[in-house]
Amino acid sequence: MAEILGKGTNNSNNIGDSNSVLSVRVVDIILNISHPRAEEFGGYDSIGTIFYGDIYEQNQTTTTGLLPHARPYFSFIKQYPLKNEVVQILNAPTKDFYDENSSNHKYYLPNINIWNHQHNNALPNSSYFVEDETTPQNYKVVAGQTVRIAEGDNSVEVPLGEYFKENLSIQPLLPFEGDTIVEGRFGNSIRLGATAKEAPDKTAYSTKGETGDPITIIRNGALVEEKDNGWEHTIENINSDHSTIYLTSNQVLPNMEIVSLHWQSWMAKHDELQVDQKDTFDNITEGFGVETIEPEKPEETADQELEEATEEDIAAEEEKNEDPEDCVDCDQHEGPLLVVEGDEVKYSYEVKKSTAEDTIPEGNNPPMDPPNNSNEPTVQQMPPDYGPETFEKEIYKGFRIMETNSRRDGIFMWSYEIEEKDYPAGSREEYILEENGYASTTNIDAIKGDIDEYGEEYDDGYRLE
Repeated sequence: MAEILGKGTNNSNNIGDSNSVLSVRVVDIILNISHPRAEEFGGYDSIGTIFYGDIYEQNQTTTTGLLPHARPYFSFIKQYPLKNEVVQILNAPTKDFYDENSSNHKYYLPNINIWNHQHNNALPNSSYFVEDETTPQNYKVVAGQTVRIAEGDNSVEVPLGEYFKENLSIQPLLPFEGDTIVEGRFGNSIRLGATAKEAPDKTAYSTKGETGDPITIIRNGALVEEKDNGWEHTIENINSDHSTIYLTSNQVLPNMEIVSLHWQSWMAKHDELQVDQKDTFDNITEGFGVETIEPEKPEETADQELEEATEEDIAAEEEKNEDPEDCVDCDQHEGPLLVVEGDEVKYSYEVKKSTAEDTIPEGNNPPMDPPNNSNEPTVQQMPPDYGPETFEKEIYKGFRIMETNSRRDGIFMWSYEIEEKDYPAGSREEYILEENGYASTTNIDAIKGDIDEYGEEYDDGYRLE
């Protein structure tokens, strides 16, 4: 363990009382195994692990080796926090429950709804309130309340992630009484709602039917116009949303723009349920009758209306698109046949009007057998096993990074680690090597990141105990 000289250690995982719920600010998060500390925390098992700091501490360290960590509390729903969002920490048992030294662990709940918005809820520390000539002010405090300044190019200086970009134009959905709404950060949503004819904000699906008729709307992306403000709420629009699925019951969408009224444009067959009597169904319950609404037929732009496809047209289209490989033994096709064109030999599925003797020129002996059409499995020859073999892969800032690779049962495996070597006591190299712990990883960039990180710690005054 490392400590900063004169200040003791700051790597405790016991901030606050063990039985209390503590609010903390997210400093970093593991979202893939290429993260520098993913292997240390269990590889894929580390996904979702956050490193956090005290929300009251300003200009705190971003070195994850000096920060406590926590795992996500929920397993069935995952919305991992962004950097600088605030979450709550609590204690709970781990899989090492029966190990008296590590029976409990820190877990975190979903991010706190600071801004009442699904896009992001970052709460920056006071360093982002300071404005100078090079750094514009993005936040300010008014009457003790933090206020986001949405001006200019809407840029934000608060780090939210490696590539997450704040979009101040994304609008949350407007709720109606009884709705259950699930919203992503990017304008995608699921509404489990109902007709709301008495609501002051009318929706297209609330013009018909009765209040309480259920409706489910799945929306993937909303049209964002220049005049839209991210703090204003919106409702779904079937015509302008990027793509949507509506599951309706007694609702009518009067403003829906239909692409085509011609069933034949689908180029597919459809079957209708045939019954002897209208009231007789076999194990099917007939519901109450509903009003049939005929959509208005758009004006034809072509000189001639589309003709309805006949059964003969559809059958001819299917026969034309038939795959010969699916009917090797049928009456129309025969194959495979070997066809020789010059020096090129290829297989061909010919319509039954010629024979193999007619197709292959006399005197040419094909150099290959026809493909195996039997059901016998094809056995692939695996490459031979070898290793492990270790050699120098790269020298990085004075350290030899070694690669070890091998093949077992046809599977190629590799790993990288810093070469073990005795360095002078108290030296920078000794500190980096010991803190790295001779860690082995499949990502060479992760080792380089460790060398840089621990080198910076040494330069800041950290030493081995």
